[in-house]
Amino acid sequence: MSPKKKNKNKHKAAATRTAPGPAPAGGTPEAPSRRRTPVPLDEPKPRWPLALWTLLTLAWLGGTALFFILILAEGLAMMDARTPADPSLRTTAWYLLGMLTCALAVPAAGAATAAVLRRRIAAGMFALATAASAIALFTLAGPTELLAALRGGLGA
Repeated sequence: MSPKKKNKNKHKAAATRTAPGPAPAGGTPEAPSRRRTPVPLDEPKPRWPLALWTLLTLAWLGGTALFFILILAEGLAMMDARTPADPSLRTTAWYLLGMLTCALAVPAAGAATAAVLRRRIAAGMFALATAASAIALFTLAGPTELLAALRGGLGA
């Protein structure tokens, strides 16, 4: 049936239902009884976990990429010099520390937070992100090489 015919039939049915009829013996027209039962609504779920996961993901991806680019830029600048200067090594070590923090600590903190909040999917995704970052970082250089670079640059 076409939409026009459907609407026409609805209007006719509504007009016949609501049209006042002759009053019964009691004197008042009989209205159809409609009971409305309230439907309990659930409390809206808080949105702050979604914002937290988004911020942690942006810090993980954006921070890792940013510090990686800064390390590459500083490394290219050190290639021109005959002997790397102490401030340049220190700057590179700080960039490396920032990259390690963004690549390993941020997703690990996200996994721990999600586990505490009992968000299994988020905890699993952040655990996978931590593993992917660790594999990518340790493919470039081993953990002992990274620690040696930090010690050499920061002078510890």
